[in-house]
Amino acid sequence: MIQCSGEATYMNDVITTSNSIFCAFVNATKVGANIEQVDASDILQMPGVVAFYTAKDIPGTNLSCDPSFGYDVEEIFCSGVVKYYGQPLGVLVALTHDIANHLASKVKVTYSNSVYNVLPTTSHVFEAQELERLHKVKSSALKNIQFSQKPDISSKGVFEIGGQYHFTMEPQTTIAVPFEEGLQVWTATQWMDHTQSVIAKMLQIKANDVQLKVRRLGGGYGSKITRGNQVACAASLVAYKLNRPARFVQTIESMMTANGKRWGCRSDYEFHIKSNGKIVGMENTFYQDAGCTLNENPIKGHSVVCAKNCYELSDSNSKIVAEAVITDAPSSTWCRAPGSVEGIAMIENILEHIAFEANIDPVDARLANIKSGNKMEELLPRFIKSTDYKRRREEIDKFNDKNRWIKRGLGVAIMEYPVFLFGQYPATVSIYHVDGTTVISHGGIEMGQGMNTKVAQVAAHTLGIPLSYIKIESSDTINGANSMVTGGAVGSESLCFAVRKACETLNDRLKPVKDELGKNAGWLNIVQLAWTKSINLIVSDHYKKGDMENYSVYGLALTEMEIDILTGNNQIKRVDILEDAGESLSPYIDIGQVEGSFVMLLGYWLTEQLIYDRQTGELLTNRTWNYKPPGARDIPIDFRIELLQKNPNPAGFMRSKATGEPPCCLAVSSIFAIQHALQSARKDAGLKREWVRLGAPTTPETIVLNSGTDISKFSLV
Repeated sequence: MIQCSGEATYMNDVITTSNSIFCAFVNATKVGANIEQVDASDILQMPGVVAFYTAKDIPGTNLSCDPSFGYDVEEIFCSGVVKYYGQPLGVLVALTHDIANHLASKVKVTYSNSVYNVLPTTSHVFEAQELERLHKVKSSALKNIQFSQKPDISSKGVFEIGGQYHFTMEPQTTIAVPFEEGLQVWTATQWMDHTQSVIAKMLQIKANDVQLKVRRLGGGYGSKITRGNQVACAASLVAYKLNRPARFVQTIESMMTANGKRWGCRSDYEFHIKSNGKIVGMENTFYQDAGCTLNENPIKGHSVVCAKNCYELSDSNSKIVAEAVITDAPSSTWCRAPGSVEGIAMIENILEHIAFEANIDPVDARLANIKSGNKMEELLPRFIKSTDYKRRREEIDKFNDKNRWIKRGLGVAIMEYPVFLFGQYPATVSIYHVDGTTVISHGGIEMGQGMNTKVAQVAAHTLGIPLSYIKIESSDTINGANSMVTGGAVGSESLCFAVRKACETLNDRLKPVKDELGKNAGWLNIVQLAWTKSINLIVSDHYKKGDMENYSVYGLALTEMEIDILTGNNQIKRVDILEDAGESLSPYIDIGQVEGSFVMLLGYWLTEQLIYDRQTGELLTNRTWNYKPPGARDIPIDFRIELLQKNPNPAGFMRSKATGEPPCCLAVSSIFAIQHALQSARKDAGLKREWVRLGAPTTPETIVLNSGTDISKFSLV
């Protein structure tokens, strides 16, 4: 209820004393140049300006990512060569947020060696043929693929998909408050352990002198794993230097300009098939946009693993080569379903292209290639039947035959999503003897995924008490010390596992008391007697890697779209999703996660476009005026989510499966629906039948330019 009423508190709701100060980054604007001098003397004389700090003011390490956590060097403040447009080179401190942000751009910066060919995206790197920027991550031992059969059809293509800004409702936010000999830090982070480490090492103080608190995040999607560390470090430096509470709330323009985004991807593929669409040979060489470092590389994980999806592709008849591309942009980062979105999109696009070249139904192409024994063999025919796919496709084809300027399309996508469990997550459960209520604190981060609701449900179920008795407190680096990042959609089940272990220990301690009091003893009587017997009612435990097994999540989506060929504007008329959630811990939460992840990626495929200035590397689409995430009217008109029933997961927590990230991979079905519609429009325009290269984003402009419409044939009547 407090979430719905707006009473739920976030980082920027933390109340500080009246001597608080505000921070804003001063940014470098000459990519490839050396910073020779930074002069803030004039600005420091302005009313309301308090201080200005750069790399030379940092007492410890100038690193926003800790190398001991497996990271390459990323500076808090640029101290030499500028790696990307908007790279922070210092922090301006003022009495108000507005003063700090208004004057930050007025600081004078002197550069040298400013002649440089700026290449902000993978496309620019290929245009310039600067191939030394390519770094091979995964290579194949095969020189040439071996056909399993002689192919009837061979074809090739290019599939390009861009980056994506995370677009959380809550900005990157940190409030750092000096406390005794250290700092108390309220920061919007998904990884308290890492953020605590970089702050402590930056200030050259002990880790136990930096205590973090996180009540909840207003969205994360990976953007607050490490990309918020610069804000956290800058605010902490200011608070430490001036001995005053420091508040840093990054503006959307600053975040979009200076923070890393989803890894963009280019796939150069070639396939060889039989006339029924069966793949007998395939090659896929793909390149992912790393930004200015190779940190947080999804290629090593899901990109390669998911690039075969659920299809029968052997090591002898398929060849996958993966390379990371260094560009002049902020270091790319984890973004919801990192690697898996790109991997599954690549292979699903290839299957769609195969269906086109073989002139068969896209579903039939998939059925011809599903791995023998894979669960998708059962799920796809069931899904096609339950969604009435065949009849709807026929009706759409008839509609398109009768309508020139409004076209409809139907697109299908399927996935096998591997879930890899990792890390360790601590939790503490405490029972109060006064009234039997229970409080839980853990090392996970609630960020809208419903983790705390599931944790509370598991605790209530295990202890056998009403849900109203359970309260989840803020996460911090005391009870949540050494906790792994909350991400990969596995945080909820990992924390539920830890909490259940703690509750089972409490049950073991309370069992003698329950036996003594008898079956009808109430919870309060049990707890109070246990307290009088000095039984410890506080338990800490943790989940660790290996406590549960990895598993796969299966999903299918069917998207129906209607397109105005003259404007490119489109509506999503209907979406059907069948999601394999095991035995859901909380069905309403899981359905919400399926809806949210799918719609977030609809933005990626249809509207969210990152456009960079080719000369400077500046991101030009850095606010909602020109960067368009999905709005209320972009949600499917008819949105049908089905969780697969009678489907226990023997490997997951209480037979459940993760739901936060896998459905992201199904939204690619939207551009397949557009392809279906465009082919009808192009046929009506008299164009020859050929595959249209679509990618992310496929904007209304892209649709118009590929529709074959010839304005010279228009006439006024």
